[in-house]
Amino acid sequence: TPSVQINPQRGSISFAGQRGIYGNVMVDGADYNNPFFGGTRGGERSNFVPTVPQSAVQEFQAVTTGYTAEYGRSTGGLLNVVSKSGANDLHGEGFYQMRPQESAQENPLVNTVRGTSTAIVGETRERLQQFGGGAGGALIKDKMFWFAAAERQLAKLPRQVFYAGITGITPTAANQEALNFYQSLQGPIESTNDATVASGRLDYQPNGGHRITTRFNFSDANANNAVTSGAPLPVVETRALSGTGAEQDRTYTGTSQYTAILSPTIANDLRFSATHEVRPRTSNSAVPNVNAGGLGNFGARNFLPTVQDDTRYQINNGLSVTLGAHNM
Repeated sequence: TPSVQINPQRGSISFAGQRGIYGNVMVDGADYNNPFFGGTRGGERSNFVPTVPQSAVQEFQAVTTGYTAEYGRSTGGLLNVVSKSGANDLHGEGFYQMRPQESAQENPLVNTVRGTSTAIVGETRERLQQFGGGAGGALIKDKMFWFAAAERQLAKLPRQVFYAGITGITPTAANQEALNFYQSLQGPIESTNDATVASGRLDYQPNGGHRITTRFNFSDANANNAVTSGAPLPVVETRALSGTGAEQDRTYTGTSQYTAILSPTIANDLRFSATHEVRPRTSNSAVPNVNAGGLGNFGARNFLPTVQDDTRYQINNGLSVTLGAHNM
């Protein structure tokens, strides 16, 4: 959509050039924002893992201007995702995507530094699997419908710690101990990026044009040796294994919606949502971070360990009345 792009700072969605926290992300018209950095639930972790199964998405819309006060809390724009519902006939889908390590080319930067140090060894290509699917049907024909979807991601990225700055230093009695220490920190790191997401939806249509919808979504992401502030992990790293840690993000989202056609000219839409998200981030080390003159880092990151968690409730009611040529 014009004027909508990815913010490189945190990887969130930027509307009209504004930071991601000034946008509004919704699923079925209900809040789906990360309250700390903005963007979708999961924060910058959601750039690398799914938080809603793709098989559960019917459509989405990005609105940059002209939206009403009903969709406030945004000075930029809004993104709304509509989830799938079932129908009288049973339908389903499935997918499996595999990126074998052998199908990728090794990072050319690794080949460049490999000639200057024996510390850069082994494979540096990601192994990725993504699979899932969804299905929906009717519990009561023309009355009650169901839909469920799930998705799983498994990824491993071999990386290397390499301090290129020490290759040009001549060992002396004064620096030999420091050089030995930095050389001992070099070597392979394996980062993981795994996630599981599931979603279920139930729709009931009583007589008179009314509709009751409930939906529940769960996501669980785990990544070892993969702490990031939003940017992709570098294949060749100048931060020791002690400078990273484990990432986890788990969300529980439930929504209920009741749409009532009260008369040919009056309609009421009531929505309620509740979301709980917890994001523990652990450190591989308790030693304070040390940056030795630009050679590289070792020790814990300055923001680790930390735990972010929040619970958000939202209630929204919209009443629409049409009187002749007038709408309220």
